[in-house]
Amino acid sequence: MTLTFLPLAAVLGASLGLTVGTRVEPRQVPLVFSLLVLPMTFLGAVYYPWTSLEPLPWLRWGVLVNPLVYLSEGVRMGLTGDTIPHMNGVVVYGACIAFTAVLLWVGIQGFRRRVLT
Repeated sequence: MTLTFLPLAAVLGASLGLTVGTRVEPRQVPLVFSLLVLPMTFLGAVYYPWTSLEPLPWLRWGVLVNPLVYLSEGVRMGLTGDTIPHMNGVVVYGACIAFTAVLLWVGIQGFRRRVLT
């Protein structure tokens, strides 16, 4: 599982970086850390399993728009197996593929726009 998920996670991370890098003006890069990176990290299930958000159902379903949740859950699933609760593998793979496709398309469009102007 880990051997198949880590390359997908790398491409997803690269497409996210390409999208952010082509959509943010160079003068606004410091704002990216405060407005994007910190909230994505703290709400991305990096420090806790997604299933532990059960007491806060509004937050549990709200964080699903964050691709980092699926990256964290996929790595957690591959490294810990069934010892720590995690999302269903089909959901993790499906969401990662969907986010990769969308972010890669948006990132390539942004790259083309920057290169051609």
